[in-house]
Amino acid sequence: MTGWDPQEHDRVAALCEEHGIHTVECVFVDTWGMPRGKRLPVRQFLRGKGYAIANVVYSWDPTCGIYDTPWTSVGEGVPDMHAVPDLSSFRIAGWTEGVGIVMCDTVHPDGRTIEMDARAMLKRQLARAADLGFGVDAASELEFHAFTEDWTPLYSDINCYSIFRGWEMEPFMLDIRESLRKTGIEVEACNVEYGPGQTEINVRYGPLMKMADDTVLFKYIVRLCAKRHGINVTFMAKPYLLEAGNGFHVHQSLTRDGVNAFAEQDEDSPLGSSLMRRYLTGLLAHHKELQLVMTPTISGYKRVQDYSFSPTQVTWGLDHRLVGVRSIVGEGSGNRLEARWAAADANPYLVFASILAAGLDGLENDYELMPQVITDPHTDDSWDRLPSDIEGAIENFDTPFNRSVFGDVFVDNFLIMQRREAEAFRAEADQGEDVSQWEITRYRAVI
Repeated sequence: MTGWDPQEHDRVAALCEEHGIHTVECVFVDTWGMPRGKRLPVRQFLRGKGYAIANVVYSWDPTCGIYDTPWTSVGEGVPDMHAVPDLSSFRIAGWTEGVGIVMCDTVHPDGRTIEMDARAMLKRQLARAADLGFGVDAASELEFHAFTEDWTPLYSDINCYSIFRGWEMEPFMLDIRESLRKTGIEVEACNVEYGPGQTEINVRYGPLMKMADDTVLFKYIVRLCAKRHGINVTFMAKPYLLEAGNGFHVHQSLTRDGVNAFAEQDEDSPLGSSLMRRYLTGLLAHHKELQLVMTPTISGYKRVQDYSFSPTQVTWGLDHRLVGVRSIVGEGSGNRLEARWAAADANPYLVFASILAAGLDGLENDYELMPQVITDPHTDDSWDRLPSDIEGAIENFDTPFNRSVFGDVFVDNFLIMQRREAEAFRAEADQGEDVSQWEITRYRAVI
């Protein structure tokens, strides 16, 4: 049992015996955030060997297209890396019988962490927070669109929060909620959103690493439960140009000894908390340079539109939905910051690592806090605007801060991957103003 704690092994083995587990899905995500891995018979899983898998999964494109990068190449033979299950993430699959699921970390044959592994990047930032004396709690909010088997929207009108439309979707939404619950992901609410066939599901706040794992599993479970009801879903950032896109909002707070540290009131300011203020300054300071990992697909930049509730400027406000960071105060243990600029098709580990790294940088450097947005930010040209295309985000990505967070190997390879994505779009897609068929084919069914 290489690297496994014997007590953890015994705990998981007992769970497998109790629940009649015959198969364990051993999952990691590629750089695009898509779940990959292998299914192991339970006896093989419990031997603790993990499995080998080609390292190209971290540098291929969203359709698994392979091309040479510094990370790996065909000439080098596309060697293996090793996936090692993290037993602390093991749980019983709630959508079926006899199956367990576990998240994996990836390592080189000599045991070194894979430089492209986003889950390892998040672990590093959590260790950094712990060194500063903090835990981190978070919750993700993701939206998705639902379609019939032939990709027709379940309904075409805009009917946000509609209880009736929600009831029409309930046969498969109930399956999703119950499957999430049985997999250890607690749902607080779900509602119809602002686009055709669009829905949002809110999960309960919790420790950041579990929330990151839960977000990966959330997207997987939503897709597979819908599929068995004859429903297609997509987390594609912008499946329709003139309708609401799919966002990935992250609510977050720091904790001390399990208590929300953002609830401590120690200054006369709009936030009332010096800790919350300093953390917020880091989110704002690094907003533009992190956009490429928060919005990693071509279609995501069609979501960056004024009055779309997707931020277009570097801004913050108190309970304000047109800004980049919404600050919720006056709720005591519920005080938190909501980063609103990620797209639903982003890699959850990269999103969480990015936001935490930026917030911690704010703690360490205590940047000056820009004025808050009070009214309509879109009519004010003084706010710094975000790039509205992937080329602009690429230009902003290669910075000392990003290299410190993600590492040189990741930054160098991710830039190559994104430049290639942009080149493929320019070469192959209709450059009209609508969402192109190239984008739909490339992203809708898989991301």
